[in-house]
Amino acid sequence: MELVKRSIRGSRQKKVLIVMLLMLLMLTLSLVVWGCNPGTSGENKTTTTRLLMDTRVDLTLYEVEKKNSEKISGDVFAEMERLENILSRTIASSDLARLNKAAGKQWVEVSPELFFVLKKALEFAEVSEGAFDPTVAPLLDLWGFGTDYQRVPSEEEINKVLPLVDYRLVELDESRSMVYLPREGMKLDLGGIAKGYIVDQGLEITRKFDIKASFINAGGDIRMYGEKPSGEKWSIAVQDPKIDKQNSAGPYVALLYLEGEGSVVTSGDYERYFEEDGVIYHHILNPADGKPARTVSSVSIIAADALTADAFSTAVFVLGREKGLELLERLPGIEGVIVDKEGKIYYTSGLKDKIEIITQQSKEKSRKTE
Repeated sequence: MELVKRSIRGSRQKKVLIVMLLMLLMLTLSLVVWGCNPGTSGENKTTTTRLLMDTRVDLTLYEVEKKNSEKISGDVFAEMERLENILSRTIASSDLARLNKAAGKQWVEVSPELFFVLKKALEFAEVSEGAFDPTVAPLLDLWGFGTDYQRVPSEEEINKVLPLVDYRLVELDESRSMVYLPREGMKLDLGGIAKGYIVDQGLEITRKFDIKASFINAGGDIRMYGEKPSGEKWSIAVQDPKIDKQNSAGPYVALLYLEGEGSVVTSGDYERYFEEDGVIYHHILNPADGKPARTVSSVSIIAADALTADAFSTAVFVLGREKGLELLERLPGIEGVIVDKEGKIYYTSGLKDKIEIITQQSKEKSRKTE
């Protein structure tokens, strides 16, 4: 019997595509687009694209000379690649992989970057009461996410792994930058926070240069800096979660209009999933029961930085609409948009004047006026 009928990210087809993209990127070094911002007169921008963290990363710089943009983009992507090599558990030589191998055996001295991200991850885990948990890696491995062999594990298998998933077990020694995972078989996965941190640090590089604004989009992890020269607000679309699975009236369900610096990160059940016996299983697992969280389809978090937005997009997805909104309303400076399984949209009170809901009627009207 065919166990996996459909798989996104981690499939053989995707790996072939990634290799092809890498070959193309090696030949061209990077794709640089030079021109004017659509609808804006005299506003030059450059967009450079690279493949990092198993996703497409776009860096857009506003009002900067082309020769300078090449220097800036080179520095930004070099820093992001350096951090990926520290924080990715799938890179065998990374700090995180080294830490995971030592679980149940010894304390490990780690880089300042890994210690900082892990410390923040544990803080967010505490705030979310474990809905976000960086020790979830054994469950991800059990389900096969990130491999070609996704499957639905048995209840017995899940129950055997669950004792390894508990952020409260992780021990930190800040004075020595050391970490200890006390149980053999424990593993950390920082995928729900590391990409946001890497995006943040990439944007920090752009601050060192004389530019008006910068914008990074790493597969849905978005960070903005500065004001667009046109004076327009940043317009961020919230994707329709159903767009990849069935026919939809359009690619997005809402627009966010934001000013100045900030971040938007989305977690959705359409990002990585497989289908078995007609049931779709996605990669956002509930650490409490070891199974995919089922009550919502996507969560978009708006925060000052991508690290925070990244972690809480996962936490709120696991908590669900009611508890997720309650948590967000208690957190200063953090807002959110939730799309439930029926396609209904909910958002926090702070977004009242910053969001436009795209209804079926508005999509049809938009098509008629195009």
